[in-house]
Amino acid sequence: MNSTIKYFIREGVPITFIAIYFVGLALYFLPLTRNLFILITPYTLVLVTVVIFSHHKEWNAKTIAVLASIFIISFVVEIIGVATGALFGEYEYGKGLGVKIADVPIVIGLNWIFLVYASNGIISKYTSNNILIIVGAAALMVVYDIVMEKAAPLMDMWVFAENNPPVNNYIMWFLLALLFNILLQIFKVRTTNTPARWLFIIQFVFFIIIVSHYLIF
Repeated sequence: MNSTIKYFIREGVPITFIAIYFVGLALYFLPLTRNLFILITPYTLVLVTVVIFSHHKEWNAKTIAVLASIFIISFVVEIIGVATGALFGEYEYGKGLGVKIADVPIVIGLNWIFLVYASNGIISKYTSNNILIIVGAAALMVVYDIVMEKAAPLMDMWVFAENNPPVNNYIMWFLLALLFNILLQIFKVRTTNTPARWLFIIQFVFFIIIVSHYLIF
């Protein structure tokens, strides 16, 4: 039984994620199902995030407090960003991320939690140096964001006023990612989570495929 569970964690969950995102690509590329893709996107994000954190190894008050702080801080920053255009540049959210509060989708805070957690887990796999983990994870998130910013308008998630995000968007991403990774390291939140690392990579490839299709066709 234990070997079966370990196999599912190691192989089953990533394969399931690949299947989910493969179906997502099919729905996105078929004109008749494009609206359905946009409709189910926020629910898919919630579903895969729940699966990810069901594999978290050490749930305690400290971990919950850190993850809740990331959600609240990121959500408030996004509200300020959308309202003022001063932090990330002028942008607005579309319908692709679902229900909004103050023009910001609720799932955006959940997305910040996942990306910080997963990027931290990826870098932590290769080094135990706190500074390298913090800076490396923040840099990895910026690389991820560079691709995601190209895909977001195509998926009706968000769009910048001038189509391309300004430099301060990436600066803010890096600074926020630094802050959140510092919290993870200070409070020793364990991010060893194989499915989380896999989902980060699968999502990154997913966005690359969508952007590449747009550029080619």
